[in-house]
Amino acid sequence: MELTTEIKQYVNRSVLCWLATVSTENVPNVSPKEVFDYYESDKIIIANISSPQTVENIKRNNN
Repeated sequence: MELTTEIKQYVNRSVLCWLATVSTENVPNVSPKEVFDYYESDKIIIANISSPQTVENIKRNNN
């Protein structure tokens, strides 16, 4: 999915966001992340702040 102008503007002025993921058992996980930047037309760079469950969820379900 290509990032819209609105999303790019949000990324440019934001420092913190909340990232929601779900496990393979459909258990939700929401954790704070630091927003760094976006690149290309469809990627956002965020910092993983001590949240192994978020990483695990993304690896198993990258939708």
